[in-house]
Amino acid sequence: MKVADAMSKKVVVASSGAGFQELWKKIFAHRINAIPIVDSGNRLIGIVTREDLLKILYPTYRDLILDFTVLPDFEEMEMSIRQLSTKKAKDVMNKRVVFTRKDTEIMRALSRMIVRQVDQLPVIDEAEKVVGMITKGDIFYALAKKNFLLKTTKKGKKENFLGKK
Repeated sequence: MKVADAMSKKVVVASSGAGFQELWKKIFAHRINAIPIVDSGNRLIGIVTREDLLKILYPTYRDLILDFTVLPDFEEMEMSIRQLSTKKAKDVMNKRVVFTRKDTEIMRALSRMIVRQVDQLPVIDEAEKVVGMITKGDIFYALAKKNFLLKTTKKGKKENFLGKK
């Protein structure tokens, strides 16, 4: 099975100039974990994940180690969200994006996700334009659908893996 068979073709993307709040809203509104960042030609130049946005709000270990006597003020951290409105996608995006292509076998794409510790891969064409997104969930569903959901019984009836018709 190929990535093209399991990927989502409707991809939410953003430009490098998209603001922090816009990125946050897109991730929240579309219930997604990542947004590919594209140039004016829809070519992949980066990616922003939900985790990337949350990391900005939390101090680094170095910040915490500098002063063990002071506990972090978590309410203050939450209030800092408003101050982040000046950040742009280009400031927070990962420029080294792990991606895949439509003709890649889904198990190879899954292997890449596991090894690189990512939950999704943008799918790009030969011109490096974003044409889809594939997640571990997409692969799980595609494999289940192909191998478990519709099985033909000895009597020739189709059943899903729960035994229902």
